Amino acid sequence: MEIRILIVDDHAMIRKVLRRHLQDQEGFHVVGEAGNGVEGIDLVRLLQPDLVLMDVAMPEMDGIEATRRIRSEFPHVKVLILSVYNTSDHLHRAVRAGAGGYVLKELAAEEVGLAIRTIMGGCQFFGAELIDHLAPSPGG
Repeated sequence: MEIRILIVDDHAMIRKVLRRHLQDQEGFHVVGEAGNGVEGIDLVRLLQPDLVLMDVAMPEMDGIEATRRIRSEFPHVKVLILSVYNTSDHLHRAVRAGAGGYVLKELAAEEVGLAIRTIMGGCQFFGAELIDHLAPSPGG
């Protein structure tokens, strides 16, 4: 089964590196790229990917809000957050928005393939460096 992936990140170089890395892995097909959350939602409607690799901090609409909207409108589309932010707040907001996983960009090369396969298999994936942040946040 080929996994159709949309990359949403405001940095063109990150998109290019991710595309190249994913295209080199068997079973992955990058169907498109977007530079912000608004474009990402539009491309989900158009391209119907299986999974969105979503940055958090972007112009026009951040990745947390875009994730919430994608998961609301397209519940079958999975979202994996790729971020530089290693905080409990970002992690918990992403999970509440419907993200199936969260990986730090600095470790993405090693973890992104496994994370995608795990999420597409119906489980959540969080990088080992985030384990301490998985305890419930205060008040929610």
